[in-house]
Amino acid sequence: MCAVKNKVRVIYAGGTIGMLPGENGLEPGSNFAARLLPWLDKTWLSKLNCELSFCELNPLLDSSAMNASHWFSLAARLLDEQNDYSSFLLLQGTDTLAWTAAALTCLLANFSPPVILTASQLPLASPKSDALDNIKFALEQTLQLETGCYIAFANALLPAKATRKFDSEGFNAFTAVSTDLVNSHFWPSSGQLTAKELNQLAGSFQPNLLRLPLIPSLKDAWLAQQLEGLDGLILEGLGSGNSPHLPLTFKRITELHKTQGLAVGLTSQCWQGGVNQNYAASAALQKTGLVALGKMTPEYAEARLACLLALKKLNKITTEAVFLYWLDK
Repeated sequence: MCAVKNKVRVIYAGGTIGMLPGENGLEPGSNFAARLLPWLDKTWLSKLNCELSFCELNPLLDSSAMNASHWFSLAARLLDEQNDYSSFLLLQGTDTLAWTAAALTCLLANFSPPVILTASQLPLASPKSDALDNIKFALEQTLQLETGCYIAFANALLPAKATRKFDSEGFNAFTAVSTDLVNSHFWPSSGQLTAKELNQLAGSFQPNLLRLPLIPSLKDAWLAQQLEGLDGLILEGLGSGNSPHLPLTFKRITELHKTQGLAVGLTSQCWQGGVNQNYAASAALQKTGLVALGKMTPEYAEARLACLLALKKLNKITTEAVFLYWLDK
């Protein structure tokens, strides 16, 4: 018999993968390990040569309820346990899986063990569920990778920085839309937070961010009055970064950027190509002080900004550094 070489920590956060019928529909169910283990073939587990250790978040969450405080808390847990396990598998829901993965790749920039996230479109016990296949594939990946943060879904290993959910029902629900930032490691040297600092943020910091598609029917005067109190604004431009005519809105954005340090970034509503702002229609946007985020996904843009604002909250970086490091290159 081979000695156990790999200790895998499986963290169950909730989501469809472990849901059970409740009074108002499917809801996260506890004791997931006891429900999962009978489905895992012992011969297959033996060949993996690994030891599984399970834990559950309390309370368990539908992924639509997850936010920055949960990202900080998960990162703190991983840091606390990094020397006890050779790899980590995080199970949560699909709806915010891309955000969690993106946040963890920022918060755990120098984290050694690989971190794999997976989920499913149907609960484990449902007929024809994809849950078991996704878990088995993810477990296999945790043992093959040396480091890094990835999403494992439908037999595909996807980079945390570039992955989006594009299908609300199909089993091939995620895709990587760009690989430009996958190998980038542009992060503040002061940005390696301790578990204590992350837990502090989880209990006290929730940035107020808005992601706004610039659609043709926006009313300029109304929109200009809706921007107060924001910590960050992610604009989704038309095409390569263009915008409808919104002079009052852009004037107010410029004022908030200069007087309150409002972080403003621009991504594209298109899934491929990103922002290049080659057209005159983007000229007014460029004058607001925003950061053109290239091919960055909106999910990664939001998660990265939340993490940078957390560093600013802890006086680790300045407002200017938030803008500098947001672009990630």
